[in-house]
Amino acid sequence: MIMRNDAACPAPAERGTVVPDGHQRVFNHHVYEYRKGLRDLALQTLPRRYGPVVVARLDDLDIAYLIYPAGRRNVNVFFGVPECLEIVRRIGKFDLSRYTPEEDFILGIMLGYGRRQQCMRYLDLLGQGDFQSAPDQMERLSQERNEHVCKS
Repeated sequence: MIMRNDAACPAPAERGTVVPDGHQRVFNHHVYEYRKGLRDLALQTLPRRYGPVVVARLDDLDIAYLIYPAGRRNVNVFFGVPECLEIVRRIGKFDLSRYTPEEDFILGIMLGYGRRQQCMRYLDLLGQGDFQSAPDQMERLSQERNEHVCKS
């Protein structure tokens, strides 16, 4: 299952372009983790002119992908299991900065970011980054309950 937005890909004439070493290393690492089952979804942002090279490699490896424009000069290449790609497709937003906090949370979890890190990011995006941890909150609620019971 290959999914893509052809508008995001540059002309086929640029297919001979070589991806710079830094982008290539990141891409190879993501592919390695995907093939080992450590990652279900990967995202690589790179200059638009390198999109066809990465897409050709994903085609060769029979890895499903979705490619979206990322500004005027870049593309976001999502690749991995079809179910994760389908969620990204259904969210349907090219610009990651337009994701709702919930969509951002889902994407972060699918990309393999730490759960706690994503929870903290979600709370920050909601403007609630100053929340009290569960033990602190439980202690506060317990004190409030005791005060209320004692006042009766």
